[in-house]
Amino acid sequence: MSQLHNRLTPSLRAEWNLFDKRNSSSVEFLSLCEKMISVGEFLLAHDVAKAGLEKHKNDRKLCQRAAHALSKAGSPKMASQLLEDLVAGGDRGVETHSLLASAYKDLWEQSTDLDSKQKYAELAIARYEEGFSTNSFDNLRTSQRQDLETQYYPCINISFMHFFSGNNEAGKDYAEKAWKICEKLKAGGKNDYWIQATEAEALLLLGSVDDAVFSYSEAVSMTDTEPSWISSTRKQALQIAGAYDDEIRKKIQSAFPTLGIVAFSGHVLDQPGSIPRFPAEAEEMAKREIEAALKEMDASCGYSSAACGTDIIFLEAMIERGAETHIFLPFAKEEFIETSVRRAGGNWVARFESVLDQATSIHYVTKDGYNGEDTLFTFCNDVLLGFAAMRGRGMDEDPRLLVFWDGQAGAEGGTGELVKKWRKNFNDPLIIDAKQVLRATPEIKGKSGHGGETSPAFLIQDDPRVLPRTIKTMLFADVEGFSRLDESQTPYFVEKFLGGISEIIGRLNSSPAFVNTWGDSFFAVFDKLEDGLELALELRDYFSKGDWTELGLMEGMEVRISMHAGPAYEKFDPILGKLNFFGSHVNQAARIEPIVLPGSVFVSETVAALLSFGHDGFDFEYVGHLELAKNFGSYPIYNLQRTGYRYDD
Repeated sequence: MSQLHNRLTPSLRAEWNLFDKRNSSSVEFLSLCEKMISVGEFLLAHDVAKAGLEKHKNDRKLCQRAAHALSKAGSPKMASQLLEDLVAGGDRGVETHSLLASAYKDLWEQSTDLDSKQKYAELAIARYEEGFSTNSFDNLRTSQRQDLETQYYPCINISFMHFFSGNNEAGKDYAEKAWKICEKLKAGGKNDYWIQATEAEALLLLGSVDDAVFSYSEAVSMTDTEPSWISSTRKQALQIAGAYDDEIRKKIQSAFPTLGIVAFSGHVLDQPGSIPRFPAEAEEMAKREIEAALKEMDASCGYSSAACGTDIIFLEAMIERGAETHIFLPFAKEEFIETSVRRAGGNWVARFESVLDQATSIHYVTKDGYNGEDTLFTFCNDVLLGFAAMRGRGMDEDPRLLVFWDGQAGAEGGTGELVKKWRKNFNDPLIIDAKQVLRATPEIKGKSGHGGETSPAFLIQDDPRVLPRTIKTMLFADVEGFSRLDESQTPYFVEKFLGGISEIIGRLNSSPAFVNTWGDSFFAVFDKLEDGLELALELRDYFSKGDWTELGLMEGMEVRISMHAGPAYEKFDPILGKLNFFGSHVNQAARIEPIVLPGSVFVSETVAALLSFGHDGFDFEYVGHLELAKNFGSYPIYNLQRTGYRYDD
């Protein structure tokens, strides 16, 4: 089943940009937020709810939606904190308790130790039971339909949590109750997606697998069913089915459609006079192959760059399907046109502009120029794949990779390099064989293959004023509360501050490319993202968990840490006597640091995307779309953490 009718048309991002934030009512904020949640735009939904709460403080519905969006975006800890504040303020509503229980359930699922799992399971069950006990089950037999409609959700989730906590009898008891509530509602003429899906889950928990498959299929085929609803139901259904066996899991999986998240990479159009690999004569056949692959994958959410050739063909095919398109450019648009679009001649520039005009979103690795640096193509690919993985995380769906490829390793930033990384971290891509398309194109049949170049040729004149850039991870840190120290304690603090950092650096796999300190502040540049991530979390824990009583600070000290990754300029610093790093991406990392909550590590969306693509041991929670310091602009920001939750964190 396709979910194409649910795509962002018109773009909800554009609607939010035009939204009257100053004069809109809480109901208008809520309506836009719910539209975004319904199509899986959870991060944007949170930003809408947060902005609404700034104007309509303590609005219960907006707070609930903000927490729900955070949970769906993979930030259950922050969601639970929002909802705990609501409960502490006296909210005893079923929905608030159920949302808080759901956040605890996510924390239970992602906890890494048994004690934390048990504690979060107990909290989840207690909150679900609080929501369910508004009416006892005996009273539900005779209660009004509107009361029943608030009860099946907590009831089925109590069953789920008991099932996975090893209390099967209690799980079956609550599953039976949930099934009876749904049957009573349906007998009274009420049947929507959630009632049908709850009945299906109850049947699965009771062991009636075939009946569950039928009920799930009925639910997802209902009119106006939203992709995010299906994603949520599918996740829980597969968890339950997985506790049985693989055969049952496959049966349950067959009942659900997916959003169809597809990342794409493929060959650019051949330059005039080159040995054929993807000539203009092969375009029509390539288009047919791409369209057939997208149909097979039921694709409705695409991630790609926009070079002449198969990138643009992919984007055009996705647009024709009514799908989302998310475009990633490695550097400034004007130079990308010159390096990767105009080179093909014809109407490719017009087609490029057209797909950009119709894109759901456009992302730049850097808005600066190319400077002949092919590493920007590689970095763009990494960020693109990371964004696809982030979307899959929010929808609980494995993204797929589609490539139009001749099987050759190719050059830096090319399709071959991307395929290798994808296979290492995800699954096997779907490959359209470029050689087969070449052989089947009558006009060029029999000609030898292309040499394997995958990045466009763009030569610039040697210019000593053009500094080289390399992809780096930048970290800034400063200590909260340093100014409160007595002057006489400053030397001891500096000794412990610098000594602690030095010890942490000594434990890293590789040393930073650059470090600098001033007072209570620290700046480091890393060649490898992993080293920056490790230092950031070690430094955070050094302050928050260290002993600072010798400074008269009984509650310890907190550090604020920011991170960003991107191309940075390298130049010899005559004052420091060594290479230093400069540029807009260094500035962006610096501008994040002043807005960091003490004791936290805030990272850019670029770092979050890279984390989503092959960096085990690290995770993140969404913080929001925040204004950076010194009028640098507004950006999505994430809170870095280690994989898994502990109850005492």
